[in-house]
Amino acid sequence: MNRKRQMLAPWIVLLFTTILLCAACRKQNPHQGSLQPGPAQSPPSVRIGYGDSPLLGPLYAADERQAGRPRAWQAVPIGSGGDIGYSLISGAVDAGFVETNKAVKLLKAPGGETLKVAGAVQFPYGATLVIRKDLNIRLGDLAGRTIAAQEPDCKLLHQFRRDAKRLGVDVDRIRTRFMSFDEMVPALEAGKVDAVLVKGSYAVLAEHLGHKVLYQNWDIKAGDECCPAALAQSDYFLVVRGGAVEALKPVVQSLLAASALPPAELRKAVSKRLGYSREDLERLPTANFVTVGDDLRKELGDGRCLVLR
Repeated sequence: MNRKRQMLAPWIVLLFTTILLCAACRKQNPHQGSLQPGPAQSPPSVRIGYGDSPLLGPLYAADERQAGRPRAWQAVPIGSGGDIGYSLISGAVDAGFVETNKAVKLLKAPGGETLKVAGAVQFPYGATLVIRKDLNIRLGDLAGRTIAAQEPDCKLLHQFRRDAKRLGVDVDRIRTRFMSFDEMVPALEAGKVDAVLVKGSYAVLAEHLGHKVLYQNWDIKAGDECCPAALAQSDYFLVVRGGAVEALKPVVQSLLAASALPPAELRKAVSKRLGYSREDLERLPTANFVTVGDDLRKELGDGRCLVLR
């Protein structure tokens, strides 16, 4: 018996030493090997609906800046402005970026009385003539061609005609069809017109589809009877549900901070999110986010605007 104890003694000592070492390691690293899960991170309380657009660089950049830290809000891809409007009214999202003309209609729609505009995404207005991608023509070849314009009294059309005439173009021989900006790029895609005269933001979308810019004048500013400056200068409104006002303040601050980033950072965010060519984006200005100003309050009414400070 004594001989057996002598043979087992070293193994008992080794086992006891191992137990002590394991206990010490567990004390230094209390979570290591534990089956108890840590506290789950709560999801962001604010959901922001959006549809993919190269004009939403401030949103994409602000969203990226949340990486590696608890998210104060969540960007939710939804699709069209109509879908975002429905999601706002139903409560599926707390705020959303809706195209300006659709947002104005949304505010007046059933259920829209609880919604307010908290800011806008703006892009330099300008005047741009985009020709169909299958055409290889110059400005002087427009005689006999059909271009789309918004209205007979639109400032863009007047400016283009003045510039073209000064360059020797017979503007009286250019045919014009009138339609809304939203209809122009689809009409160009379908071959219904040879060119479209649009504000700068629509030119970005047309170029991405392969169509070509023939003329641009970035000096022209928004503001005439058919294009009130407060609306024409804005491409998206940030529309908010009434109950989300306080929770939205960090979102607005994030968007303003992102808009102050160097243009290269905003272009990088757009390229990364949408796959747009960085070279194409570098030839264009960048969009920025602004809070509600006096002009917009005058246009929409104080009751439809949300001023966050």
